[in-house]
Amino acid sequence: MALLFAPLAGAAGIDQEAYIEGDVLRALVLDKTWYGRSVGGGFDWVEYYSPNGDAFYLDDQGFLPGTWTIVGDREICFDYPALGTFCFAVYETDQGQIAIYDLDDNTLIHITTEIVAGDREGLSRR
Repeated sequence: MALLFAPLAGAAGIDQEAYIEGDVLRALVLDKTWYGRSVGGGFDWVEYYSPNGDAFYLDDQGFLPGTWTIVGDREICFDYPALGTFCFAVYETDQGQIAIYDLDDNTLIHITTEIVAGDREGLSRR
C-alpha cells in the first residue's frame, strides 16, 4: 500500500463519479490506519480498521472504540456507541487522497493525509 501524502484538497479536486467501491474499498480499509483532517472542524484524526470489524478512533477530543462495516459496494459505516451510527462514501482526489463525504447532504467532511498498513499507532491495544 502506498503512502498517501498531499496538501489538503478542496471539493474541486473530487470526481464524484469516481467512487471507491467493492473490493478496492475493502482493501483500502481492512487492517489499515488512516490519518486525516476534518475539513470543517480543522482537527487531525487517526483511525484504525481491524480485520475483525473493530474500529479505533483518536483525535484531540479523545479515543473512541467502535465498529466498521461496508454496506453495499460504496458505503463505509461506523458505529461508535458514544456517537451513534453513520455512513460515508469515499472518493479519490486528483492528489491521491481519500475524500470522505457525508451521505445525508453530500458534503466533504474529512480528507486523508496518509494511509498505512496495520495498526501503526497501537490503537487496538488501548
